[in-house]
Amino acid sequence: MTSSPLPARPMGSAFPASHEGFARCSAIEGKLNGWRGLFNQKTGIGYNRHGKIASNHNLMVERLVGAGIKAPFIDCEIMGQRTKTGKGTIVVMDAFDPENPKPYAERMKDIEHLEAVTFDVQPNKLLRFVCLAHHKINSIWEEMNYQNNKAGEVVWEGFVMKALGKYPFITNPNYTSPEWQKQRIRW
Repeated sequence: MTSSPLPARPMGSAFPASHEGFARCSAIEGKLNGWRGLFNQKTGIGYNRHGKIASNHNLMVERLVGAGIKAPFIDCEIMGQRTKTGKGTIVVMDAFDPENPKPYAERMKDIEHLEAVTFDVQPNKLLRFVCLAHHKINSIWEEMNYQNNKAGEVVWEGFVMKALGKYPFITNPNYTSPEWQKQRIRW
């Protein structure tokens, strides 16, 4: 167990992302099939979701140092570890400061200058996830499946439904963050 923050770990949802309850109290984002990373801007070290120095630490340094993100911790998904699609791309999912917690909308302002990820994830980019329109979730799901079939691999895993409050970091890699839920696509 560590006292340093670890990236939020969504728990499996009992309800699909299209459930009306998520429309009122969550931001829904896509879930890519990459490796989670947490970059500590104060130390310049990239960690995996278990709190160990990440094998792709150098890529995190290359893409995230000087990216203009103010928060000390950057939560990201690193592509090209499990898939060929998007190799070398880092998609920022959040940025937070455990000593100055902010709600979702304010945290997203810190990364909105980054280019938004598209369904066709390009290689060697620094991108950010976007909040998806709840009323379009089913058609977005279809597009994710189309992209997976086109690539011949699982690029898009599903959705993450994030509560609109503060970032729910964990301090033990075996814990989950109930404030974030995930729905996986069965491909």
